[in-house]
Amino acid sequence: MAYSNRERPGGRAGLRDNTPTTFRPVAYRNLAARKNLWADYTTGRGVLDNGQAVPPKIGPRRKNPNLTDMLDTAAAVGVDRIFFTGKTPVATPGKRHWLLVQTPGWIDGGHNLGSPATGRFEHRQTGKRMLVQFVSGWFGDAPLSPEQARLAWQATEGIIGAHFRGAKLMDSPTATGANLWALTLPKNLEPYPLTEDIAEELHRTSGQHHVEHLVAGSSSDTHPDCIPLHDPAKTPKIDGFAYVDGRFMYGAMCSELGIGPGYRLRRDDTADMLRENPYARARVHVQFKVPDTWDHIGLIGVQHEKASEGWYWPNRPGATGSAWIDAAEFFVAARHGWQLDPIESVAFTTDVPGARDRDRRVRARPLDTWKDNLVKARAAVAGDPLMDEIIKTAVSAALRSILINTIGNFAARGRVQTHITFDPKEVPANAPDVKQHGKAFIWTTKPRFDGQAQRYYHPEFAVQVWGRARARMLSGPMAGGLQGGALHVPAHTLLGVRGDAIYTTEVPSWSLTEERGGGDDGRVGRMRLQGYVPGPLKIPADETARNRLRAKAARLGVDAAYSEYEMQAAPVDGTDYLPGDDEQEADGE
Repeated sequence: MAYSNRERPGGRAGLRDNTPTTFRPVAYRNLAARKNLWADYTTGRGVLDNGQAVPPKIGPRRKNPNLTDMLDTAAAVGVDRIFFTGKTPVATPGKRHWLLVQTPGWIDGGHNLGSPATGRFEHRQTGKRMLVQFVSGWFGDAPLSPEQARLAWQATEGIIGAHFRGAKLMDSPTATGANLWALTLPKNLEPYPLTEDIAEELHRTSGQHHVEHLVAGSSSDTHPDCIPLHDPAKTPKIDGFAYVDGRFMYGAMCSELGIGPGYRLRRDDTADMLRENPYARARVHVQFKVPDTWDHIGLIGVQHEKASEGWYWPNRPGATGSAWIDAAEFFVAARHGWQLDPIESVAFTTDVPGARDRDRRVRARPLDTWKDNLVKARAAVAGDPLMDEIIKTAVSAALRSILINTIGNFAARGRVQTHITFDPKEVPANAPDVKQHGKAFIWTTKPRFDGQAQRYYHPEFAVQVWGRARARMLSGPMAGGLQGGALHVPAHTLLGVRGDAIYTTEVPSWSLTEERGGGDDGRVGRMRLQGYVPGPLKIPADETARNRLRAKAARLGVDAAYSEYEMQAAPVDGTDYLPGDDEQEADGE
């Protein structure tokens, strides 16, 4: 092909000479299971893995247990981990995190305060180690009792074991998913890391989700190139609120990804690639111009001058800019008339030597078996006639959490761990960022990023999935030849987007099931209606109001939408937009 790179390294070229002989991660098999205490966060009452009830050991002058009480209770019954059920305490700015409290008799082992948070403790005298987590880190918002959480865990482990031979659940969805990938990595695939310059460039120039509130107000972007689609002063009411998102979206975005080490293409070669290969696995540095007649959502994300302010999505007619985007995003923008000038690109390898015939090239497919097994596991859960619905909801959420968190972990270089002590003599002399809060001394450390951890570091996987997901949220294929996504609703109905979720004032016809004339055939990656709130309603002026409507729509489900929709003539999409590429945030399931 004309664009075959003139600078493309062969084999291990471009990598340092002291790199290891293989970059394949070592999978953990037949791990010993942790012993768990499943307990209500407020009352402390819980059960063991075998269902035995465990009352909390509550200290004097307390109605409910504190964290120390629960650590002591767990140690007394011989478990390794506490799983709390109930509402997760909100970590608000200016207030101490629920893990950063005094725990007499216990020292911290380095807490992860992100979402989900994980506490690590060690008993001062016995050396007993204890993990502390909330079940929401696995099962999302499912309102589980300790007994239900126990059953959901066992069901999740059973379904994972049935689809990944020798696999067990590990300490987090991320660790579990990473190990499942190692177990399913094609035998003929050597997952070369990116060259250092390309890896750093991906971190500097890649975002994750397309997030926009398109109603003028405190949540809309103030950049002059971003024009809200709604003015609440002119349109204070809406006819309804529809919530649509992608089904297990990342599961549809992992097919036939490109692999490292990556190679650079100059302007001419980039243009050739984009012209000859509409399915190129590449990131493109592009200069763009919004069409002069554009009146819809922005298609290309641009970093604010202050990187901490995130990304904005220009949609002002005539606006110009430059950004690195996925090839899938390039094609969506091109199909919709945006002026695009590709400056350069980074392309990823899509074929490798065959497993039996090394002279034959085959598709690399680094994540295909992994995602296929997760998709099959999800289908098995959905089709299980004996599983309670609340357990199905929880297990499905766990599979989604494994999928989403593993994709994000490919771009991670270690999580910061937070330490706390109330004795200044215990603060390490080399602690770089010690802060005193009252009597507490708090500092952070970052785990070493080498060896096994480096073998899971593949930001090229993450950025391809994220880019394809952003594109699919805008425009993508549905059943029956239909197209769905934010670009396939009238602009005056679009309230906002987040990840693979879109929010509209009308029910998009393509989001309905095939039986009702829509394009949702149940496959992963389809944009499907999740819920609808009939109007008239006050227009959501900010994201908080929109999130309340989203939660209400999810509770009400789709029945109201079907009732209202069937009383009307089938609406016409009114667009001729073509597809793109997507998956979630992380927002949809």
